[in-house]
Amino acid sequence: MTAQEICDNGIDDDGNGLIDLNDTLACPCTLLPPQVNLITNGSFEDHTCCPNADPSWPIGHIDCANGWDDYMVSASCDYYACGYMPTGVPQPIPDGNGLAGFGQFTDWSGINSYYENLVQCLATPLVNGAAYEFSFNMAAVRSSMAPAINLNLTVPVNFGPIDMVLYGIDTCPSSPYVAYDPVWGNPLPATICATDLHWIPLGQVTYNPVGAWQELSFTFQAPFDVGAILFGPACPIPADYISTNSTWPYFLMDDMSLVPVELSLTTTGNPCTNDLLLTVAPFDLVNNTYQWYLDGVALVGETGDSLHASDLGLGAGMYAMRLIRWDGTCALAQTEVVSLYPEPLASATPSSGCAPLNVVLNNLTDPALNGSVMWDLGDGATSVANSVLHTYVLPGSYDVRLTVTSALGCMSDSLFEGLVTVYPTPQASFFPDTTVGCVGLEVGFTSISTPAGTYDYSWSFGDGVITDQNPVQHAYSAPGTYNVMLTVTSADGCHDDTLRSQLIQILPTPEPAFSFSPDNGCVPLQVRFDNQTPDADHQSAFWDLGNGQTDTTTNADGLYVTPGSYTVSLTMTNAIGCSATLTVNNAVTAHGLPVVTFFVDPDTGCAPLQVEFTNTTDPGMIGGCTWQFGDGANSSSCGTSHTYQYPGTYNVSLTVTSPFGCEGDTTLYHLVHVDPSPSAHFAFGPQPTDFYHPDIMFNDHSSDDAIAWYWSFPQGLPSNSADTVVMVSFPGDQGGTYPVELVVTNIFGCTDTIVHPVKIDGIFSVYVPNAFTPNSDSVNDLFYPVIKDADGRDYDFSVFDRWGAEIFHTVDMGTGWDGTVKDSEPKTDVYTWKLRVRSAVDGFMRAYTGKVTVLR
Repeated sequence: MTAQEICDNGIDDDGNGLIDLNDTLACPCTLLPPQVNLITNGSFEDHTCCPNADPSWPIGHIDCANGWDDYMVSASCDYYACGYMPTGVPQPIPDGNGLAGFGQFTDWSGINSYYENLVQCLATPLVNGAAYEFSFNMAAVRSSMAPAINLNLTVPVNFGPIDMVLYGIDTCPSSPYVAYDPVWGNPLPATICATDLHWIPLGQVTYNPVGAWQELSFTFQAPFDVGAILFGPACPIPADYISTNSTWPYFLMDDMSLVPVELSLTTTGNPCTNDLLLTVAPFDLVNNTYQWYLDGVALVGETGDSLHASDLGLGAGMYAMRLIRWDGTCALAQTEVVSLYPEPLASATPSSGCAPLNVVLNNLTDPALNGSVMWDLGDGATSVANSVLHTYVLPGSYDVRLTVTSALGCMSDSLFEGLVTVYPTPQASFFPDTTVGCVGLEVGFTSISTPAGTYDYSWSFGDGVITDQNPVQHAYSAPGTYNVMLTVTSADGCHDDTLRSQLIQILPTPEPAFSFSPDNGCVPLQVRFDNQTPDADHQSAFWDLGNGQTDTTTNADGLYVTPGSYTVSLTMTNAIGCSATLTVNNAVTAHGLPVVTFFVDPDTGCAPLQVEFTNTTDPGMIGGCTWQFGDGANSSSCGTSHTYQYPGTYNVSLTVTSPFGCEGDTTLYHLVHVDPSPSAHFAFGPQPTDFYHPDIMFNDHSSDDAIAWYWSFPQGLPSNSADTVVMVSFPGDQGGTYPVELVVTNIFGCTDTIVHPVKIDGIFSVYVPNAFTPNSDSVNDLFYPVIKDADGRDYDFSVFDRWGAEIFHTVDMGTGWDGTVKDSEPKTDVYTWKLRVRSAVDGFMRAYTGKVTVLR
């Protein structure tokens, strides 16, 4: 006979190997079916619009998701869907391809909180007194405050626990609440707690933020008929929820569910953290009895509304609560508790290298099981960051341990033996066998790098030459100061270099250079030699000036007293004996001075005496001449003449400048003798006079030294005379000017001549006939004025007919009118004439008019 299975004693009563609820035939119980989700679009899949995925400012407001809205106009919950999903969103997404997000923060004072809340009006209101279960999935990040622009999980989640609350209100609000600034009229920020807007808390759960998805839930009894729900934080926001560096605490939500429950199990804690607690609701001992089960086996004695599983030493499994109603029917609610331990995985980049080695260690643990981390880096250093940049200073092989604690508190560690290998880095060093020399200096270089070993070498000698030999000899072919660098590389590829700046000093071979001035000139020639050798002050000098003169001063002065061309050399020697010589052939030319000779002709005579000066100096030495004639006059013509105006004896000097500018001179004293000449002068009168009075008296007024006189009187009577007083008669028929010359002679035979013009004025007269006979008999055929002593340059004569018409005009005193009128034959008539003429005696213009009769 088989025993009856008892369903709540944890024993296989009927011996069929099935205990309690596992024996479904003996212990049948109806599993409560899933309830309908009262939240519309709880997975955020349905939408009326898509986020703006502009990478510079992506925006997706929650009102694009069907059924959802913000609690205030100035709040802005975000919506992610339509393929736009920031890279910082933890993967995989719990349900579908859409989700919502909001940020929460408090200011630094901790006084003001900024809220973002999700709001939905329920299609089916919650019933007063009924039990409900609210569940949701949530993940946390620290995000840029620009709308969803940078959800970046590498920014640590450095904010603590926060209570998440489901609020309710009896009626559906028509739109998000808006509050206006009473002064400025603009909408106030979303700093108003939901309770201040008459929302009533229905239930809450404490969320510990991590960068991975967690499912949270709680049950509650509706305290009134609820027409709309609001989901968000409790008030106020915790004090550590500060916005820093333009980032703020940010939360992602998905798979939100609100269902009525007859029997609901709520799980808190986890076996990994040894705080697993299960509770049941509703709990009614008046009408029902209860029993807890694990994996279908009754937990004897556990019939209360809570099960402290960890205290009982229980772990993961399928937990169930069986309810026996007053009518004997059975209902069953169950939940699975898992304790998944993470498997820590890590990478090191690079995993090997030379000390000091910078290594990036990355946590590659499954994100779903990831949580807080602890690195033991093998050299005494630790870190709690997911990604670690660490410098291994000393060579060696390092074991790295990574400990990961999941969001549920499950902790595992892994030891990665020899994950990082650090090779020793050599210390490059060397010495040269000499450091200073002249161009062409050969220097030996030897590496003394440590530690001793075999290395690859690379020498850079500072002059562009590189070699891999060691030791090595190198010759420097150009002056300068050279940096030398040695790079040594070990077999592991570790290298070091050392640079010794300005190590090698190659002094330049002296580069003698000098200037001199002048390079040519006249003896004695003084020449200045200036040493222009680079760095001359630090070198010794030796001058050979070509004239037998040497010098060891930096600069030199030479004196050249003999004409000729001279070669000059300068030898420069530096501090270490390097020397060079510069020779300039024919550097200096000293020119000789002209030997000046000349003669004059004549050297004696009367003043003014014209003397010819002839330069007999060597023509090849003549470039220019300057004569000083002794009377204050001079000349620059090499062959010239000069007139001495005054009597006396004169010294004459000639200075000759050679083509090279060298001067020679000669002075001949008392060379020219000039005797005095008399001064001729005479007076005469009367003046003025005319040809009616042509007799003129001439009186000698010459100098007292005159002893002989000779007069010349052209057209006069007498025509000449040797007397000192002479009366002369000039022609009396017309005026004229007659040059009278007087020559006087002194005791030296010197003469002087003077000429004065004697003027005999004419008598100005005008005669105009009053009739003429133009009959071609050559007598009185022309009519013209007869004028004496007139200036023919100002002459104007016209004839007019009786009507005043001009019929003849001339400006020529020799031209007369022939009596014709307009080429017609002359005829007897009376005509008027007009004459304008200038007197040659007094220079005045005169005008005359009259009549003339033509007789035919």
